[in-house]
Amino acid sequence: MLTEQEIEIIEGCRKGDTACQKRLYDQYGPLIKGTCLRYTGDMTEAEDLFHDIFVHILTHFDQYDHITNLGGWLNRLTINKVIDYMRHKSPNEAIPMSQFEQVQAVSHDHHYDGIPMEVLLGFIQQLPPKMRTVFNLAVIDEKEQNEIVEMLQESCGNVRTTLSRARAMLRTKIQKYWKNEEDNVKKYE
Repeated sequence: MLTEQEIEIIEGCRKGDTACQKRLYDQYGPLIKGTCLRYTGDMTEAEDLFHDIFVHILTHFDQYDHITNLGGWLNRLTINKVIDYMRHKSPNEAIPMSQFEQVQAVSHDHHYDGIPMEVLLGFIQQLPPKMRTVFNLAVIDEKEQNEIVEMLQESCGNVRTTLSRARAMLRTKIQKYWKNEEDNVKKYE
């Protein structure tokens, strides 16, 4: 159910009211920009994409159906636009095998507790673009595999393999992080 504030923003944006557009920007801009950054991995690129998406949002409020909440509609639209951008940026991007050389067979123990969120997000940003996109869709945005396949126009096997490799690379980075932390503690004992 839409709140009164959301209805005011929607109706105002449909009429071109700059005060409502600013409220939309202030309230949802950081979420949209954050999504752009998660997928692109580059602040300059994310800001450019964010501005393009925000203009698209403002010019397409007539497509908002009032059925979904405003935040959900904006998130879905943002993800779709980012995926389109990534697809056109590198339509046949192959991930070089050198990216996988550091991926080793690792245990399935997940030790995320105690790692600062900025560090985890930094690890995600370091993934190759295709891996980062699949990982974001599957883990962060909680999309089902069939949705990801459809969005990226990839086979189920490619999506599954890419996600598995992304997780393996992240596990390796997390293990190195913990090893470095343990080594630093030992230095000061």
